[in-house]
Order: sequence, then structure tokens, then C-alpha cells
Amino acid sequence: MKREFKKVGFPAAIVIFLIVAAIMAVGLAVLKLNTMVTFLLAFIAMGVIAAILGMSLDDIQENVLVGFRKCALVAMIMISVGMIVGSWMISGIIPSIIYYGLKIFTPASFLPVGFVVCCIVSFFTGSAYSALGTMGVAFMAIGYGMGINPALTAGMAVSGAIFGDKMSPFSDTTNMAPAAAGTDVFTHIRSMLWTIVPAFTISVILYFIMGLKYSGATEESLATINEVMDVIAANFNIHLWLLLIPVITIVLVIKKVPAMVALIIGAVLGVVVGLITQPQFTFQQIVTSMATGFSGDFENAAVNRLLNRGGISSMLNTVVYCLLTLELGELMYQMGVLDAVLGKIHKLIQRPANLIITTLISCLVTVMLTTSQYMAILLPGEVFQEQYKKAKVAPYVLSRTLEDGGTVFAFLVPWSAAAIYTYGVLEVSAMQYLPYAFLPILCPLCAIVLAITGIGVYDTDNNSLRGKTLQKIEE
Repeated sequence: MKREFKKVGFPAAIVIFLIVAAIMAVGLAVLKLNTMVTFLLAFIAMGVIAAILGMSLDDIQENVLVGFRKCALVAMIMISVGMIVGSWMISGIIPSIIYYGLKIFTPASFLPVGFVVCCIVSFFTGSAYSALGTMGVAFMAIGYGMGINPALTAGMAVSGAIFGDKMSPFSDTTNMAPAAAGTDVFTHIRSMLWTIVPAFTISVILYFIMGLKYSGATEESLATINEVMDVIAANFNIHLWLLLIPVITIVLVIKKVPAMVALIIGAVLGVVVGLITQPQFTFQQIVTSMATGFSGDFENAAVNRLLNRGGISSMLNTVVYCLLTLELGELMYQMGVLDAVLGKIHKLIQRPANLIITTLISCLVTVMLTTSQYMAILLPGEVFQEQYKKAKVAPYVLSRTLEDGGTVFAFLVPWSAAAIYTYGVLEVSAMQYLPYAFLPILCPLCAIVLAITGIGVYDTDNNSLRGKTLQKIEE
């Protein structure tokens, strides 16, 4: 039985938020600690604060277990994602997608095509980091050869990389956002189409217009892309029909097959086609790829970074991040931290439009304070989930907003972990590429427009709120 616990007031809530933010910022940005260790320290600090304020150890343990249970489904989905990436790599499915994506590259349309290729690579690898560390680096070299402003090339690469990080069912953030909001991953992805489609379309047009002045590329600048294609073709049997497996997986999702089941079926199909089309790999290698991922030595650093990934083991760190953050959020909720903050901003969120915009701002502030993409998704999700229920706004609107904010802003705040990584691989700072990172700028702007107009915003009964989001929420 839980002992009565006096919840904290607003001043104490702000202090607790600042303590967590300080631990994250100092741990990641100053001391350069391992991300998991930093999350663990923040979680331990919250437990100590709860105990000091009078919460019993039994209640702390129970609250931790509540957070654990909230993460159970998303953890299983992430494990399924690791399986599918591993099997699709070794079976030649993802290598075929990358190969054909690079094949459509033409010098005259370097920026828009490069953007689309980065979108394809990040979507099917589920990682903005891998897209930036491979295609991003390659496109930077080509951009230099063509005399393109490095900041423009970097902005294009970052925009394409964020597309996959935001939209791919193989991405950790794409799975975290619906978990934090209380919806499922594929409903979440469908909801994100409302903001990503206009942002993507406008980005392609802008990159096309800006790329008109660059009409050609030197043979030397294209060598990196050709080398990557040659290495992939030399080590895998590339087939167009392999793309049927992703199509089948998508059809299963459309047919309302549960996400975890659809992904596991996709992973098994990857193993089957791998055994048929890639005889250079042993039975044990292909089957084991679902657990440990794909590992090969291609004597090409870019291809190694691009293809050596996947497997259940690759997702374990992310599962732990999710566990720690949801447990941290549950402790903060039970201590009254979230209620205290919401009580102060209640007047700001009395309309659905204001609620959505406030969520975006909260994601930005969380990134600025903690430098963490994960915290910027999971903590605002925990904070606002109950408010969306009270406003009768669908949870997939919240999950979409978390991605339009948390996932995107992490690459635009110069001192965030994502922006620091980007600077490390592209050698262009966030302040330099920000004006040209059209997609991450446009996504939150589109979200604001939708919030004000009510287009693409739905209530919990899936009724459109078009023209109603500026009305006061009924108590």
C-alpha cells in the first residue's frame, strides 16, 4: 500500500527540473560521459530527491516498475526493429535500396537528389547518424568539388537525415514518441504525414531552385559515390525484386497487423530471401544477423559505417534509454513535479492550438536544457499526455508534435548531442547549416499552421477539429 506523499509545489518543481537538466548538460556536454551513464545519474538523482522529500523506498520501487511497464511494448518493437535491420542488411534488401537510390544521382540536380537519397538511406537504416556519417560525408566531398557552399550541402544532408530519424519505423525516436504519447507506431507515422509531406515538398523545391546555379560535378567529386556503389555491387547480389519485402511489410501494417508482429514477419522474410539470393553468406551468418546484426569488412570506411549495423543487440542501449527516461518521468509525475508545472501554464493551454504550440516550445526548451533528443521526446510526452486527454485531442497528434519538436530541434540547437555529432562528421556547425536545413525548420512551422487551422488535428474519436482548435477547452 502506498504511503501518503505530499507533492511538491511549483518552486520545488522548477528546482528539480533544473537539477535534471544540469546533470544531463554537464554529463553530456562538459564531462563527455556515456549517454546511458548520464541518463542513469539523472534517474538516481531523482530517486534520491524523492526519498529526501519523504517518498518511501517501496513506493519509489513501485513507481519505477510502473515506468518499466509503460516501456514494455515499445521495447519489444525496438527489438523487432533490430531484427529486421540485421536481416534486411545481410539479405541485400537495404544494400539494393541504397544502390538504386545512388544510381538516380545526377550532377545537375545534386542538391534535391542528394536530399532524397539521404531521406532514403536514413529511412531504411532508421538512423540520422548513419546517414550523416556516410552519405553526408560523401555529399560534402562532392559539394566541395562543385564549389557549393559547405553550409548549404550540410543543411541538405541534415534535412535528409532527419527525415528518416523522424519517419522510419526502424528509428528509435519514431518508436519513443508514440510510447510517450500513448499510441502505436504506425498510427503515429500516418499522423506525421500531415507535417512531413508539405515540409518535404517545399524542401525539394527550395533545394532544386538553389541548385540551379551548380550545373556540373568534376569526375573526382563523383568518385566517392561511384566507389560506394561499386563496393555494394561487388559484395551483394542486387535485385529490384528484393524491394518486395519492404512492400509486403508495409502492406501488413496497412492491414492492421500489430507493429511488432509485422516487423518480425519482415525480419523472417529477410532471412528467407537472404538464404536464396546471398549464397556468399552462411546459413548461420544470415540467421544470426537478427540477433547480432550484419558485420562485414568492405575495405571502404563509408560502406562499413553504412552497412555494419542492426540486430537485437544494437537496440539494447536505446531500450535502456527508454526505460530510464520513462521511469524518471513516472517518478516526477508521482512527486507532483509535472502537475505543478502544468498548473502554472494552464492558462496557456486552454485551447488545442495553444496546447500543441506549447508542446513544441517545451520540446525546444528541453533540448536546450538537457542537450538530449530522447529527453525532449519522452519528458514533454509524459508532461502533456494527460492534458491532451483532457482536451480530447488524439494521442497521435501529441506524438506527431513530439517528433516535430524533440527530434527536429535536437539538430538545430548548437550544443545538443545531435548537433555536436553533426559538426564532428560534416565539419559544419549548426549555426552555419541552420538557414539551409529546410526540413527541420519547416516541420515545426507546419505543425503551428495545422494547430491554428485545425487541419490534420483530430479528437479522441477521430473527428476533425478543423476550425475548432482556437476554441476554449471545456472543463
